[in-house]
Amino acid sequence: MRLKARGFTMIEMLVSMAIGAIVLGTIVQLFDQALKVTWVTSQRSELQQDFRASINLMSKDISMAGAGALGQQGLSQNSVALPVSATLPVYPCNTTTCNFINGAPVTYPLVSGARYLYSIIPGPNLGIIINGQTTDILTVSYTDANLALNCYAVTYSSATNIIFTLPAVLPSTCILPTGITVPQALNDPVVGLKAGDMLLFSVSGVGPAAIGVVNTVSASTCAGQPCYTVNFAAGDPGHINQPTVAVGSLLALAPPKSIQTAVRLLLITYYLDISPVDGVTPRLMRVQNGRTPAPVAENVAYLKFTFDVFNGGGVSANQASLPAGTTPAMITKVNITHMSMRSQLAGAVGYQGLDMQTSVAARNMTFQQEYPITGSAY
Repeated sequence: MRLKARGFTMIEMLVSMAIGAIVLGTIVQLFDQALKVTWVTSQRSELQQDFRASINLMSKDISMAGAGALGQQGLSQNSVALPVSATLPVYPCNTTTCNFINGAPVTYPLVSGARYLYSIIPGPNLGIIINGQTTDILTVSYTDANLALNCYAVTYSSATNIIFTLPAVLPSTCILPTGITVPQALNDPVVGLKAGDMLLFSVSGVGPAAIGVVNTVSASTCAGQPCYTVNFAAGDPGHINQPTVAVGSLLALAPPKSIQTAVRLLLITYYLDISPVDGVTPRLMRVQNGRTPAPVAENVAYLKFTFDVFNGGGVSANQASLPAGTTPAMITKVNITHMSMRSQLAGAVGYQGLDMQTSVAARNMTFQQEYPITGSAY
């Protein structure tokens, strides 16, 4: 018996090929959509991680504004007067330059004819312009508790030198950081004083409030052991050290006055700049007094702040610029109204972007406003 062999007809082949093409096209389309979803998911995840890291750091600094220093040492209005002269103090600075914000120095706020360092210093429209929009900067200051300067006795030596002495019996005000049993030497390589550090000196019992003076440690500090004499020579980039000026200089602490305390301040500014790598990518920067600015996050394309201000017993909320008659000392909350970030790379669907808003209470300033202290000492 002979078997008859029969193959596919041309029509059957064409139908099979058409069905296969449809199935293959569907698979390719599904694969492409899966890739797009994966890309979008990974980009959004990266954006959220960058946002989280940026906001955590910024929130910590804002919430600490005024802590242990300008807000709690009896200094008038959460501020300290800076030198009054034709040479204006500027910020933020490291040991060589102050040209980080828009390529030019930024002067401290002018209130009643004087320049002040506040716990919170707004900077509306002082930042760079990105896509036709002007950005803000923000500066906060608070005590650095890592160096136990409160354990040292402080003595005025000259308008450019202060002597720190570690007494045999530590004062009751000496509070050491966790894990530290002996106050660190002022030239400790990790937490010791460095050029560019800002120190706040206060004198009690003079007038209705303490006198406060901020000076910047100069490059010649901490020569020898154990670094008891600290130098504050003129010529620092921020023009803080002006030893011949009567107001806002160490000269204001000369005998018969007696220096009560000294603390190290952290003066921290957040701002946007353009990455020097490609000259295009915007990024969020953080600069701490005397240090080199450090990038916090890439591709931050917009930054705006508003402020809640305690004014005459009430709160004026969401102030882009402070109302007339108020000062930065009255700020109780910082609102990050816009922080826009885009993804690092563009995919088939373009860049991914997120815009975040949040508010951070300045705890030290809020408590001081809500629970005022009365008495002859204030």
